[in-house]
Amino acid sequence: MDSEGGAAVFRYEDMRALLADPRLRSNFPEFLRAFGITGGPFYEWMSISPLNRDGAEHQRWRALMSRTFTPRSVERLRPFLHDAAHELIDGFASRGSCEFMGEFADAYPSLGLCELIGVPSEDRDRFRGWADKVGLGFSPLVAVHIAEVDAALAQLLAYTGDLAAARRAEPRDDLVSRIAIAAREDSWTDFEVQGFIAGLVFAGHDTTKNQLGWMVAALSGRPEVWESLADGSTPIAETVEEVLRYRPAVTGVGRTVAEAITLGGERLEVGERVFFSAWSANHDERVYPNPEQLDPAQSAEAPHLTFGHGAHYCLGAALARAELQEALGALTTRIGCPTVGEGATWRPPLGINGPQRLPITFPVRARDVARAARS
Repeated sequence: MDSEGGAAVFRYEDMRALLADPRLRSNFPEFLRAFGITGGPFYEWMSISPLNRDGAEHQRWRALMSRTFTPRSVERLRPFLHDAAHELIDGFASRGSCEFMGEFADAYPSLGLCELIGVPSEDRDRFRGWADKVGLGFSPLVAVHIAEVDAALAQLLAYTGDLAAARRAEPRDDLVSRIAIAAREDSWTDFEVQGFIAGLVFAGHDTTKNQLGWMVAALSGRPEVWESLADGSTPIAETVEEVLRYRPAVTGVGRTVAEAITLGGERLEVGERVFFSAWSANHDERVYPNPEQLDPAQSAEAPHLTFGHGAHYCLGAALARAELQEALGALTTRIGCPTVGEGATWRPPLGINGPQRLPITFPVRARDVARAARS
């Protein structure tokens, strides 16, 4: 369990127990300080982030957000997600190849999130570009990229501040309006309001983008599975859960010990940093009999920890699941089983992980052969 600079948790049951333990607290700025980053827009943003809050303060914020991220709200969004996925696939289905991250994964997640929280459609491409840059801050290479992370975040925060002001003046039935109005009741600063909205946009984009890439990579070269998804004999939802277990885009999370804990005969001291490996926990052979195999039955028996556990369980889990399910349903019915080609590149294995580039080739379905012939 010990590791250099703190403790590391790899077992499934240990991770579940400790993530639900209030004696451990979030402390992302400490992670940044370890990389020599002690100020600037990104550091200040993470210092006030709900990801860095616990207890009653965190629960008040979460209660407000939960009114938008309800299963019912997400289910109402499914027709939009279905159509958005097919519109993106229209751009490459008849070619038999694409660079999946650039032509699908980078565009798709932000569409659903912006639709749900109330970001105008004309601004969504800019949001996506800013979110891509901010995502570099959740990487072991954060110090290398901090200048461009800070620049992108500054632009994002300026925009969300203007958007919040517009919603205060003319409220709508969306999350941005609710945050802007709640700010007065809870005495949030303008920077907190900007930061909360920016955090939602980022969190709903970068993680799902990378998980989409992992999903296609994990299912590539498995035509029997791909075709069974296309014809409905293998459930889409169960397969998405297994991909989330098998190849999680969020490889781990960190916490700081606020009150000494003893677990399994080992003592965690106050101030000690703890790293939780979701990748390892999701491959714990004590829980999953064949952890290195992609088998949906395994995730049905024991829920994965990719969305975390406890008070900080991912607020957008229902939205992420809906996006992944609608994307996989559209992809399997529109294109044949993909093969990953040369030139695929990947982000570093810690933090948020996934493909940077994912060139794929695939058999063209009959409907798109006919469509190409008519055009």
